Amino acid sequence: MPDFRTIFQSVILKHKNNPLWDSGDFNGIKTISNTKVGAVGQEFIECVCDELKISFETPKNKLNKTTRSPWDIKIADIEFELKTATEDTGGKFQFNHIRYHRNYDAVMCLGVSPNNLYFNMWSKADVATKKAGNLVSMEKGANASYKLTKSKKELHLLNYLKIQ
Repeated sequence: MPDFRTIFQSVILKHKNNPLWDSGDFNGIKTISNTKVGAVGQEFIECVCDELKISFETPKNKLNKTTRSPWDIKIADIEFELKTATEDTGGKFQFNHIRYHRNYDAVMCLGVSPNNLYFNMWSKADVATKKAGNLVSMEKGANASYKLTKSKKELHLLNYLKIQ
């Protein structure tokens, strides 16, 4: 009987991407499903706000998927759509499912690399007018959901965030 476990492990090794995520302080995020990465980013931002004593609000209907809020967190009366992405093998972050048609004020992006955290924010107007960068449709022939790709140099290293 063949050892299926060993065969599967050898196939994984043949298809393994860049060793970028083999180690690092934040490599555990790669063990989380893609759909949960956003929840990690959301909770992280909430914890940072708590730690820095910054008032924030989350939508009351966040857990109800049928009447889901168009924004994720409100800070200083600004309703943010929060996007979290991990660094890809090309050193970029792909913030997925940015939507123009939803009612929010700005987009906050959190980029996670193996050892660092990056962020930036853009107003919805800057996103819609492409001042935030080029958006690519997530689905061929559709215009509802977009991807914003950013390099590290287009984001701020979170380790050096200073609150005034």
